[in-house]
Amino acid sequence: MLIDTHAHLNFEAYNKDRDQVIARCQEREMAVINVGAQFETSRIAIELADNYGLLYASVGLHPIHVFDEEFNFSDYQGLIREKVVAIGETGFDFYHPTFGRAGAKKNSIEEIIKKQEEVFLKQIKLAQDNDLALICHGRNGIEGKEVYLEILRILKTKGVTRAVFHCYGKDLETAKKIVEQGYYLGIDGPVTFNKKAEELQKIAKIIPLDKILIETDCPYLTPEPFRGKRNEPIYVEYVAEKIAELKNISKEEVIKTTWQNAKNLFRL
Repeated sequence: MLIDTHAHLNFEAYNKDRDQVIARCQEREMAVINVGAQFETSRIAIELADNYGLLYASVGLHPIHVFDEEFNFSDYQGLIREKVVAIGETGFDFYHPTFGRAGAKKNSIEEIIKKQEEVFLKQIKLAQDNDLALICHGRNGIEGKEVYLEILRILKTKGVTRAVFHCYGKDLETAKKIVEQGYYLGIDGPVTFNKKAEELQKIAKIIPLDKILIETDCPYLTPEPFRGKRNEPIYVEYVAEKIAELKNISKEEVIKTTWQNAKNLFRL
C-alpha cells in the first residue's frame, strides 16, 4: 500500500478543500500520517484520523514553536489514543530565520537551542511512556553545529529505538550513521528535483530500501512535475517513482517495502 508518512492536512493550507484532498487519497487507497506542529494542529490531526479510515496522527510541538506555546506534558498525554502512531515532529531547528520568530525575538541562540532541547527531551519521554515512534525534525543553519548528529546523540543517550529523521537533508556519511543505529530516513519531494539534488539522490540510491520512508511534508516540498504548486499526499507516488529509478527497481517494490517499513516503525 502507498503511504505518505509525513503530511500536514491539518494545516490551514487545506482549510478550503481538505475534503477533496482526502477524497483523492481515498480514491488512490493510500494511507497518510498527519503530523502535528503545535497542540491545535495535533488535535486536528487526531480529528482527521478519527473520521477517515486510512488516516493516522502524530502529536507534537515543532522546535520552531517552542516559544510560541509551552509544551504541557499532561495535555499532550491526553491526546494519545489508538490512531496516534508517533510523537513529533520534534527535534532541533538551527536554520537562521526561525530565530526571528515572534516568541524567540528576545532570546539568544544559546537560549533557543536550550529550550528546543528541553522540549525535545520531554517529547522523547512522552514517546517512551506510550511506546510510540518519534518523528524527528532537523535543519541546519548555525556554523559549527550539526543538527543531525546532535539529534542522533540524544536518541542514543536516551535509548530511543524507534525514530525517523524526517525530510533528511544532510550527506551520505551522516545518513549511514543514522541507519546503522536502526533509525529510518524520510525522503521527500526534493529527491525528484533536477538541480541541487545530487547528494539526496545518492543517498536514496545507496541507503538500503528497508531504512527509507517516503513523505511529502505537504503542503511544502512539492515534487516534480508539480513543483511550485501546493503539495498533497497523492504526490508521494512521484517520490517512490524516483527512488525506484535511482535503485533500478520497480515502483511497486518501493511502495511495498516502504509500506512495510511504516508498519514496522509506527506499528500500523
